[in-house]
Amino acid sequence: MDLEFIELELDWPSEIGLFELKNYILSKLIDYGEPLRWAITSLNTHSEKKVQIITIEAVLIINQAKGKDINPDLN
Repeated sequence: MDLEFIELELDWPSEIGLFELKNYILSKLIDYGEPLRWAITSLNTHSEKKVQIITIEAVLIINQAKGKDINPDLN
C-alpha cells in the first residue's frame, strides 16, 4: 500500500449542482485510488466555452496488489 499525491483538473458540468459536487469529485478520484484527503484548490470559468474547471489536489491510497499483506515477508 502506497500514498500518492495527484493534481487533477475536472470539468464541472452545469447539470451537477453544488450539493452533488462532492460525489462527482469522489467518483472521479476513485479511478486513481482510494481518496484519503482531497481539496478543491482552484476554480476557473471559461466564458467562451461556458464551462468551469476545478483543480483538485488529493492524496490517494494505492493498493499494489489485492490479497497481499503490507509486510512482504508474510506472503
